[in-house]
Amino acid sequence: MALIALVGASETLPDGSLRALVTVAGETLIERQAARLADVGVAHIAVAVGAVPGELLAACDRIRRRGMKVTPVRTASDLVPLVEGDDRIILVADGLRAGGTHYAAIAKPGSPAILVTGDTMLTQGFERIDATRRWGGLASISQPMVAELAAMPGEWDMMLTLLRLAVQAGARRLYCEPALFEQGEIAIVADRPTAALIEQSSLQRIEYGGMGLGRSAIMMPIIRLAGPLLVKSPATARYLPHVTALLWVAVALLAASGLAAAGALVAILGGLGLAAMRFLSAFRAESAAQDRARDVIRTFAWVLLAIFPWLLSLAGPGHRMPPFSEAALAPCLAATILLARSLYEDSGERRRFHWLLPDADQAWILLAPALLFGFAPLMFAVLPLLALFQILLWLRLARRPEAR
Repeated sequence: MALIALVGASETLPDGSLRALVTVAGETLIERQAARLADVGVAHIAVAVGAVPGELLAACDRIRRRGMKVTPVRTASDLVPLVEGDDRIILVADGLRAGGTHYAAIAKPGSPAILVTGDTMLTQGFERIDATRRWGGLASISQPMVAELAAMPGEWDMMLTLLRLAVQAGARRLYCEPALFEQGEIAIVADRPTAALIEQSSLQRIEYGGMGLGRSAIMMPIIRLAGPLLVKSPATARYLPHVTALLWVAVALLAASGLAAAGALVAILGGLGLAAMRFLSAFRAESAAQDRARDVIRTFAWVLLAIFPWLLSLAGPGHRMPPFSEAALAPCLAATILLARSLYEDSGERRRFHWLLPDADQAWILLAPALLFGFAPLMFAVLPLLALFQILLWLRLARRPEAR
């Protein structure tokens, strides 16, 4: 049994362009849909098309480069050869923007299902299911429904007719609150002003906290100010990992050349690059390769902090061993940051105040002036103790009180 998606890409905007190609934060709707579908295990997408302009072909090529198979279909007869008897087909409405949880809910194994919501002013862009419910833009159907549509004489709207067949077959209904449409978490993008409003709303709702005092209090607020510029072009997400990686390589080279303060200052810029990558990953669907690249860069930055004094010794006279307060305590500092990260990732919902924890951004921000003014050994001695104090304070404050 396989999961196959049927994605609508035939509706047009008032200006004549395809709704599926509307760009929100530098990413077309159909590419975002493909990324969400890949997350739930879909490897083959059938795109319901009327005309096939060059822009749609280019978008499909980008989806294929992410490892998914894409096949344009015009009728149910084109879809039948792609589906086997036990396959399930996920229907995705033309122009739909929805969250990963909604895709995951509709993709769960089981009988055919339809995402539905209330009939309100906010949901008028969705197809009506009955007197009180409208379609939420996602549904899962079975292969016999596709075969039934292919056998029907005449021309039918493939997406809506399959939806009607699912309704008539008594498909399960998964309800989502109309409030989600007001918040922009689910929407049908029918025009470009709507896309602009969704983008603005998404930028305002992005969580930019998380683990670490340096990232939460300094880095991410700066990145959020630049958020509207970061998301305007897809080239940002494409080139940002390369720029960030080069910054961290420059940190290592500067340290090995004896320019310690310059290396620490560039490390702060590298931290901003990592924060920007995290920001874009929270806002936009990204490929597994981008996620792995961020993890590799973050690990390299952490290792660099641990060996920073040894890199500095390479440029010193006689390559002498660095002072104990740097040579021994720099790895201790890196270890406390790794400990904080593991505690944060294992915390679940039982802990709060994650912004109190130490992180590499905080370390580089404090090390930069220390290296610049010549009291680095003292700072390397203080930072592990400060990090341990932050962890202990977090453990004390973040535990929820036990119910009595």
